Amino acid sequence: MIITRLNTIDNYHTLIKGLALIDSEEKVKIVRHLARTDLFFLLWFILRRSDISKTFLFNRCREVQLDPNERLDLWARDHYKSTIITFALSIQDILSSHGDEPDPKWNGREVTIGIFSCTRPLAKGFLRQIKREFEQNEMLRNLFPDIIWSNPQKEASKWSEDDGIVLKRKGNPKESTVEAWGIVDGQPTGRHFGICVYDDIVTIDSVRSPHMIDKVTSSWELSLNLGTKDGITRYIGTRYHFNDTYKVIMDRQAARPRVYTATEDGTIEGKPVMLTRAQLDTKRRTMGLYTFSAQMLQNPVADTSQGFKQDWIMYYSDFNYEIMNRYIIVDPANTKSKNSDYTAIFVIGLGQDGNYYILEMIRDRLNLTERTKILFDLHRKWKPIAVGYEQYGMQADIAHVKESMGMKSYHFPLTELGGRLSKNDRIRQLIPMFEEGRVYFPFSCMKTDYEGILRDMVQDFIHQEFLSFPVSQHDDMLDCMARILDPKLNVMWPKIIPISDKYSQSYLPKNSGWAN
Repeated sequence: MIITRLNTIDNYHTLIKGLALIDSEEKVKIVRHLARTDLFFLLWFILRRSDISKTFLFNRCREVQLDPNERLDLWARDHYKSTIITFALSIQDILSSHGDEPDPKWNGREVTIGIFSCTRPLAKGFLRQIKREFEQNEMLRNLFPDIIWSNPQKEASKWSEDDGIVLKRKGNPKESTVEAWGIVDGQPTGRHFGICVYDDIVTIDSVRSPHMIDKVTSSWELSLNLGTKDGITRYIGTRYHFNDTYKVIMDRQAARPRVYTATEDGTIEGKPVMLTRAQLDTKRRTMGLYTFSAQMLQNPVADTSQGFKQDWIMYYSDFNYEIMNRYIIVDPANTKSKNSDYTAIFVIGLGQDGNYYILEMIRDRLNLTERTKILFDLHRKWKPIAVGYEQYGMQADIAHVKESMGMKSYHFPLTELGGRLSKNDRIRQLIPMFEEGRVYFPFSCMKTDYEGILRDMVQDFIHQEFLSFPVSQHDDMLDCMARILDPKLNVMWPKIIPISDKYSQSYLPKNSGWAN
């Protein structure tokens, strides 16, 4: 009767009072059972975490208890995700699978747990907390003498942060009961853990460049071999970047996301779920908007004053491009960079209505010969007023292009584009154009990429670069498009002529200056 109807925190206070009224042997039996089956009770009473006594955290304990595995738990910082899952749930799994009368759900298996973080020192921090609890928590040791050593430093076969910790167990696997490893710096070999806990595999240092983001993702992929055939995975973390490894995990459906933001509706102004309004406002003020959105709202998107919005995308269909002034912009791949290996090419038409029309767009891995051929093909097709070429690496390109001009007897000038403006500042110059609805895309721009896959370049542009700026993993197309504003290109707008039967409004896109 004592352990029924534990639906609120107050019920647990009543439970403790009831336990004081029964004999010691029966009390130990009940408390052991609760420690193995009730995550909140284990944390609050056995692990002495009175700070867990909040409604939000009580509900999270219950939710994790019911559905602990194959989850990606993305909770706001300081909202106890590691405390509840990496710390308490790992201890509970050991208690329930080891010792006398283990829980039948484990089928006689004594769990081994691998804790993985971005770097090994981070993972050791989680192991240290678990190790210290088994060493210092007298109540825990007295309740489970069949599992926990009385003097683990002397009695355990392994008891260190480097080698892991080994609790009392019937089996003798090569893995320690709990080990800590980094996925980037030195993964173990020959280990296979029953439970793989990934906590903080994404950190602020791991998202500083696309190369580092890719490295973490690749390391995570390799680490998947460290589980057992029927093993369990758990992911715990906080977002730092729009294209981080957690996004890959969600996109691949490797785990089901469980997201809890610092406010009820996930907005900055929303009602806090655990912190006070003053605490949340302080974090907002000190973190800055982007970091706050990523870490507290689990929404790593750009500030709207810096980024682009979906509803700024305008489309056109049938349109007479011959009345436009057309320009080709080429941003060749930087062969010296490990990350910028894409060439971007835009054909942009300037309309009589003062709008920019994307006539053709390419983003692909192209060598010098391939991009030269494409440039000639586009020039013949669109007959532009000028061709702008991004200046880095241009000298190698221009020699090849000029040689091709001589061989083909087909000549056109190239304008070198450069300047001291940073890439992000250059791209931000596009924001007013998009916000005013002056940039139009074709409804579809299908292209076959270097892998032979037919792609809709417009949708790739929107989802891979446009919406995620300024934290997009790639920004080749945005940067290339921004070069239309380079003063060296000296673009000219076509003269406005009266609308005639030849150029009727059927050629004009919706929301264009002419249509209005």
